[in-house]
Amino acid sequence: MIIDELVDRVAGLLPDPVDELQVAALLESQGITDQVAVDRYGRTDVFALGQEVFERLPRGSVAVQDDAPTGTWLHAVRGPLYLLPTTAFPAVAAVLGGPAAVRAMVVATVVSWVWGSGASAVAHRLLGGGAAATATRSLRWLGAAGTAVATTTATVALGWRSALFVLALSGLQFAIGVLLFHRREKLLAVAVLPAGAGGVIHLVSGATAAVLVLGGTTVLLAVVGAWRAGRGTRDAGGVRLPRARTLLGAAVPSSGYAALCATLLLHTDSRYALSALDLAVAAAPLVLGMGVVEWRANRFFEVASEELRRCALPHDFAPAVRRRLVRELGLCLLALGSAALVLLVALRWAGELTSSGALLIDGHVLLGGAFFLGFVLVRTSGAATAQLIVAAALLGNVAAVALGADPVPVFLLTCAALSIFLLMALRGSAGQVRHYR
Repeated sequence: MIIDELVDRVAGLLPDPVDELQVAALLESQGITDQVAVDRYGRTDVFALGQEVFERLPRGSVAVQDDAPTGTWLHAVRGPLYLLPTTAFPAVAAVLGGPAAVRAMVVATVVSWVWGSGASAVAHRLLGGGAAATATRSLRWLGAAGTAVATTTATVALGWRSALFVLALSGLQFAIGVLLFHRREKLLAVAVLPAGAGGVIHLVSGATAAVLVLGGTTVLLAVVGAWRAGRGTRDAGGVRLPRARTLLGAAVPSSGYAALCATLLLHTDSRYALSALDLAVAAAPLVLGMGVVEWRANRFFEVASEELRRCALPHDFAPAVRRRLVRELGLCLLALGSAALVLLVALRWAGELTSSGALLIDGHVLLGGAFFLGFVLVRTSGAATAQLIVAAALLGNVAAVALGADPVPVFLLTCAALSIFLLMALRGSAGQVRHYR
């Protein structure tokens, strides 16, 4: 039925509406007027249509609300948990050879980032509709399928030795996604310790066999933990699962945006993975600070909702939210910049810092701020606007490097321009009330 299609669309945009008036407001924002309600849906007006859609929407349970994204301090520790397993990469490079290891890392990272973003969008869509158990199973099996895709790609393109590394790395990255979806940061911290210890061993002694064993232990612990996470969850009673095309509609934009972000990052970083030390570790502040970026993005929406209740007049709301957006961006840049400053001082003390390395580190700080703005833009305007902006930045970056420009300053300027254009796009969407109800 045509009403069912509308219910699926509203459920994807507004998983937990307060009342039928909020649904009616969303329908009006989507271009559904009283005349459309009469002509297309056979209802007297948009409010009658909103009431019927509201009554048909799946209802979430208390457990679902507990799993909803919130801005907690635990997000801040995710960055170190992302980074710790990467300390074993030099040992892998020693076994596979540097160029082969970099190619394998790129394949695993791109597939995991892109596929994982789509899988996460599907899981959150199911979770928001009250299907907690289905969300858990979907994320688990989609992660397994993504690992198979990455491994098959590596086997065909790179050979079986590199494919083994891709299998381990992509499996670990998908497992990390599942554990963080279920907020199992403590379990993840235990799982990544062996790989971190292996990285220290390789740095001190140059040993590789022990490092590979410890890295494999991390993969095993993370995968087992991810497979067991979420057991005991149940779908809410009477929940209606969304159609496959609705889930696909949630996954594709997220995956597309992730693909553009991954390409922008790796287009520069992959060429320096085995270069001078300051260039090779330039992304470390970004990785360390990504948890803070996620935390402050979620916190922004919580604070915006509080501002919505506080502001007496609508025209007071937009300026207040824009001020908060700038403040949260500043906090993200402060966290990323602090991590970058520590790295810069350490490299300078070790005599390993060059001007190119400093510029590349600064570029990653700006990119972290752009990622924060992108998170907010996707949730307020949808992925299409964010995709267009990132695609334009990526094309400019690729073109400049192809014409012979130095990739490092080009990357810095690209990230600065990206942040500016994302801010310009948010000036219109961030202050709209409907995003925070």
